[in-house]
Amino acid sequence: MMKERVIDFFKDEMPVGDALFGICDDEDEAAKTPAYVDADAKHKEEWTAVVTNRSGKIISFIAVDNKIEIRRENGQMENRCDAMLHNDEYIIFIELKDQNKDWIKHAVEDQLATTINVFKQWHDISLFKHKLAYACNKRHRRFAFSNKEDMQRFRNQHGVRLNIGCDIMIK
Repeated sequence: MMKERVIDFFKDEMPVGDALFGICDDEDEAAKTPAYVDADAKHKEEWTAVVTNRSGKIISFIAVDNKIEIRRENGQMENRCDAMLHNDEYIIFIELKDQNKDWIKHAVEDQLATTINVFKQWHDISLFKHKLAYACNKRHRRFAFSNKEDMQRFRNQHGVRLNIGCDIMIK
């Protein structure tokens, strides 16, 4: 019998002490580079997610897609969100997009929900007071997403508050 591989989401985390930073993904399908942090405000236009950390605490960044291997039973790579942030109070799952239309369903149902479910299999999400998920799209920074029912359903299913937008605030 094949031994099941443990999935440790925290193994390659990187502490970020900046009060303002961006999370970027170069969207390079061929190179498959993971998401990364950019704390140089000169590049703010290129940041997909803009993180404001007002907590005064260091937050840890975790690249997920193209970094943490999550496979389906058939061996194929599973959908994953791009990144995560966490400290002792917050766990934040982040999907980064650069698309004009038809992006929310895939970002939310496939990438964020799948990552949250796999995370829960290996880690205790109840340890975090604030559980958030962000679907961020570079082309729709302030998305007029009024579908409260979908957001409530997501929260009921996963116990995580869903946000559609690029501004992540840590208090």
